[in-house]
Amino acid sequence: MEGYNKKYYANKLYEQLLTKINDVPQSGYIVVIGSNNCISFDILCNHFGSERCIGIDIANPSNHPRVLIKDIMNFDESNNIPIALCHNDLGSFPLTPVAKWKAQVWAAQNTLPGGYILGRNDFNSASYPLEALMERHKFINVYLSGLTGLLNLDMEESVIEGHMLSKRCRPNFR
Repeated sequence: MEGYNKKYYANKLYEQLLTKINDVPQSGYIVVIGSNNCISFDILCNHFGSERCIGIDIANPSNHPRVLIKDIMNFDESNNIPIALCHNDLGSFPLTPVAKWKAQVWAAQNTLPGGYILGRNDFNSASYPLEALMERHKFINVYLSGLTGLLNLDMEESVIEGHMLSKRCRPNFR
């Protein structure tokens, strides 16, 4: 995890992928579930504007003004917000599989048409069916390995193989 410092894989994903997406919906929030010490989160705040970004975590060690201290396990309808772009970086499937799954479900339910979620694919260690979950919520999934010809993704192969970018279809999509 590189101590969640500047070498953390999310920094590369944000700089090389998320900040390159040119059709993120103009409305809705940019959300990082599992914002930790906010080094990666600040990349998105600087790119999209901090007023549009929300980090969600059970702690806020950096005292970042845009982080909500909340436990995803306690989320209900009162926590719903419109999401334009989200990264589910909460915990891990080996250690916190139920929380990671619940974060994915919450994000999928709250993402606007045309919005994106970056998360794990079905290669996750708990074998959770994330691809089918996203498809049920009208997302099209693209493995990051399918983007390597379009973008220069300079990161570990395991990161590329284990993640997907999902885009929610617009209502009139057939």
